[in-house]
Amino acid sequence: MKQGVLTPGCVRLLLHRGTPCFRGYGRRNGERRRKSVRGCIVSQDLSVLNLVIVKKGENDLPGLTDTEKPRIRGPKRASKIRKLFNLSKEDGVRKYVY
Repeated sequence: MKQGVLTPGCVRLLLHRGTPCFRGYGRRNGERRRKSVRGCIVSQDLSVLNLVIVKKGENDLPGLTDTEKPRIRGPKRASKIRKLFNLSKEDGVRKYVY
């Protein structure tokens, strides 16, 4: 999906080296190639859309921000386990290993 292309489908644009969606070509100076790029408008035919939540609003998104997921794996190194659980050097870390 290329910014500035205001269509929901694919378009073939003439691109040069250095522009987004263009890589691996342009051995000569100023060489341009026609590449197919998708427009930036979201439509029904998209199967996956990767998003990042920037700011949390007042309402929760069901299934996304309403539940807390615990961390699956903890640290392995003893110094990092001590730092995570605020342990001193004399305390044992065996019972804190997951």
